Amino acid sequence: MVEKFLQAVKDLDLTEKLFQGFFGLEVEEHRITTDGKISRYPYPTEFGSRRTHPYLQSDFTDSMLELVTEPTKGGRETVKNLRMLQQIVQSYLHEDERIWPFSMPPHLDEDDLKFAHDDFTRPWFQDYRDYLEKKYGIEHEIIAGTHINYSLNEKLLKTLYEKIMYDKYETYAAFKNVTYFKLAQNFVLYRWLFTYLYGASPLSENKYAPDELDYPVRSLRNSNLGYSNHPGEKITYESLESQAAQLEKYVADGTFYSIHEFYGPVRMKGKGDDFKRILNEGVSYLEFRAFDLDPLSRAGVSDDTLDFLEIFLAYSICAPLPDDLPAALADADKKNQEMALGNPNERPEWLRKSVGPLINNMAAFAEAMNAPKKYTTAIIITAKRLKNVKLTLGSQLAARIEDDSLVTYGLKVANDRYLKQRTLAHPIQVLSDKYSDSVQQLIKEAIVMGIRVRMLSDHVELIVNEHHESFEPEAMLEFPRGVRDFIEGKFPEFTMDHQKD
Repeated sequence: MVEKFLQAVKDLDLTEKLFQGFFGLEVEEHRITTDGKISRYPYPTEFGSRRTHPYLQSDFTDSMLELVTEPTKGGRETVKNLRMLQQIVQSYLHEDERIWPFSMPPHLDEDDLKFAHDDFTRPWFQDYRDYLEKKYGIEHEIIAGTHINYSLNEKLLKTLYEKIMYDKYETYAAFKNVTYFKLAQNFVLYRWLFTYLYGASPLSENKYAPDELDYPVRSLRNSNLGYSNHPGEKITYESLESQAAQLEKYVADGTFYSIHEFYGPVRMKGKGDDFKRILNEGVSYLEFRAFDLDPLSRAGVSDDTLDFLEIFLAYSICAPLPDDLPAALADADKKNQEMALGNPNERPEWLRKSVGPLINNMAAFAEAMNAPKKYTTAIIITAKRLKNVKLTLGSQLAARIEDDSLVTYGLKVANDRYLKQRTLAHPIQVLSDKYSDSVQQLIKEAIVMGIRVRMLSDHVELIVNEHHESFEPEAMLEFPRGVRDFIEGKFPEFTMDHQKD
């Protein structure tokens, strides 16, 4: 079956499309002050309305930012977009504010918890927020992380369906659903590998976990003590039909407030909040939620993480699922729990035997598909980390622990990033090789206001509803009355309703 699929991809001239998926990132992070406490400053008033803002949001508290990148072809370009947002956000921090680099929140005393309870100014989400606080508690809900959104190239999917899969599925939507769910299943089967490689939450600065837990661990966030639903409310990945029925039941009987409460490692995403509608119209993308913030990467997620995930997902399209899938999923869940709560400086005895065939198969797949070098490099880096645990994020982070805390290291990282961002020579440094400073200023202000920005190969588009305005990358723009006034002149329909909550 694998060989037939690979041959079909080659025969249909789709090889390049295997590696042209789209990524989007949703990165949660805490604003803190230079003493390591949660920031008491209000959400920046300059940022546009969180009701409609495509890029800058807040999460459970106003001090917990959420940065959302535009869907972009390729992981590395997506990381560049995230670095752009990070620079913009850093430029609006107060002098004594920083960004906490870890998933697990900073130390919270009783006053901090009271402030976190009150620190919320999105009334349209207030009922849901109150529900979550009552059910899970504040410390659970302010665990941060990186959500990686991924969609396969649409031409790849459409051509495969029209040429070789049309007689196996009633509709294109049904084919997409099965394909995406298979990717989700394969990720869940190997979640423990991603926890081993990228787990980066070795402890809690608060009394969040049981006293008998032996710190450091590899990823507190990715264990059943972390950002997960209650143990009796796990959602199955055995089949798409079973997952859909379980989600529908949980929402109907009040177990879940909505499908947004599903905290599993992968979620199927599409139009709307109704899972039936998503399946009827076809899954649009997957949301991978099992990634800690990477404190060793300036953006919070690294290029090689997304490179390895993408080659894994490309391989997973054709990789067969286990014959006894329920047993394999149960075993994978057990392995992930052991990996997450294990010593980050040690490798489980079963690791090499469990992952060796996968890495070999992925390497053979990459060679057979003539994959770009960055993917073979990602596989090589992974193989080195499997051989030497000291190269994993968890082990490197454990070495920075002082007095059972990461505060000293966390503040160093936060200060270094703040000072670095404040000394950059251009309004958006990652765009300075292609865009003039005035176009960078335009992009920055549009993003702050909440206007969609698309950076295409030969021009930049600012978008409000159906209204598009294009600018050449190297244009020398003039803003006699300021950048915001220039943008509002182009988009008179973009009213104050879009700019304030």
